Amino acid sequence: MVPQPQTSATGVLRHSYVQIDYTQTLGRQTNKLERIDISQIQDKFPEIGGPEGLFQKGPSDAFFLVKFWADLNNDYEYNIDDQNSYFGFSSHFETVDPYKDITCSTKACSYGHQVVEKVDKIYGSFNSSNGRYSYNISRSPMCEFMIQFIRKLRQLPRVSQMNSVLENFSVLQVITSESTSEILLCLAYVFEVTSSDQHNHGPQYHVYKLNKD
Repeated sequence: MVPQPQTSATGVLRHSYVQIDYTQTLGRQTNKLERIDISQIQDKFPEIGGPEGLFQKGPSDAFFLVKFWADLNNDYEYNIDDQNSYFGFSSHFETVDPYKDITCSTKACSYGHQVVEKVDKIYGSFNSSNGRYSYNISRSPMCEFMIQFIRKLRQLPRVSQMNSVLENFSVLQVITSESTSEILLCLAYVFEVTSSDQHNHGPQYHVYKLNKD
């Protein structure tokens, strides 16, 4: 977990609103994760379910739900128009399969409908120390919609109001093979705000396995 704010060697303040520790997540066996039927999230992610949905295209073991408790309690103020401010996200994926390149589609949705989509093409590199291929998105810039969304969310006076807004907000991230269009990983993200007693621990998360009965 990343406490907030962090000061880098260059003196730049950093804050993580949400974060997954992939080193811990990799160590978990997916068959031991708590399971959630996709029907329970159909209203937020209609693209996943249904007869023509992503889940039908499979593979079924590639679908996960991540519940985030976002840490909005950064102790410094920023000017959204400041040229020195930067909003971005980074992702790291690993596999034993040698895909030439993969595509990462990240969609922000409101009431289950897509608002904006960002597509990143990622080339892999082989890590001989663990026998895996790594694919990295480093500091990919956030779109203006997300920057303004975060700004307006932080301006709300109460956590209950923030959570009311986040109840209707979700993000869908789909990783596919560039050459075959095969779905490699599908991550559905839902959000709440960290409570005051969680504040000192930074952003929190919980991973669930999606399945269909």
